[in-house]
Amino acid sequence: MAAAAYAAQAVVLDRTIREYTLPEQIQWRKTDTGTSTALLYGDPSKPGMYVTLQRRPPNIWSQPHSHESDRHAVVLDGTFWVGSGRLDPPSTVPLKAGTFVTDFANTVHYDGSKDETVTLLFVGMGPVAPSKPATPSELSAAPRPLDQVRQAKRLEDLAWEQSDAASSVTLVGDPNKPGLYVRYIRRKPHQWSGLHSHPAERVIMVMDGRMYIGTGTELDKNRTVGVPKGGFIRDLAHGVHYDGTKAEDLWILIAGVGPATQTPYSSRDSR
Repeated sequence: MAAAAYAAQAVVLDRTIREYTLPEQIQWRKTDTGTSTALLYGDPSKPGMYVTLQRRPPNIWSQPHSHESDRHAVVLDGTFWVGSGRLDPPSTVPLKAGTFVTDFANTVHYDGSKDETVTLLFVGMGPVAPSKPATPSELSAAPRPLDQVRQAKRLEDLAWEQSDAASSVTLVGDPNKPGLYVRYIRRKPHQWSGLHSHPAERVIMVMDGRMYIGTGTELDKNRTVGVPKGGFIRDLAHGVHYDGTKAEDLWILIAGVGPATQTPYSSRDSR
């Protein structure tokens, strides 16, 4: 029924301005380990920002390993169980949906799922080297405290910046400076942006609710597409667009490479 509802939307957006992928349109690829992955943006093997998804069925665990650089992940659904040192699932710590996780470079850790499927979003800058299996000497050493291996920013611990229409929090980086940034934004019902554009591409994952998106130089709330939880949006550089909420709250993740700015559109711009 949900797929039929999406298909029934008659609005056609200009995809040279804004691309979107509905949850059922995501192309999952099953791996030999039992997990499924999907590439949403970029390529982890090449320079530039990338965004990927990973879905782990119940009781799937990684072996202890490390990464050459910091790695960032968001728990989208389910509970992500994390530990350090030797594989010991009973000693792991649960991270609930909405938690933003940073794996510190060159630290041995492992993770997995228990009695439910967990879905993760990974975002970072490529190229990314393959993970390194833990060596025998690393496994024989005492495990490091988890907070020295991974930083977990849980929803209940985030310090949100509040406004009348929305609230936001930066999870990594700084949108005003060069480099990768990731933010959460929550928008109240019936709140809309004006017409605007961005000088660089950025991407959006709908965490909860529905984001209504439009393209072009006329703001028409009835000529929008509602992208639901699990949908993915790519804003192309310099394309004029707008977005907002209708009857429900919205929670989104925004990622890009700073410095990030927003340019309001005026009808004088097209003259």
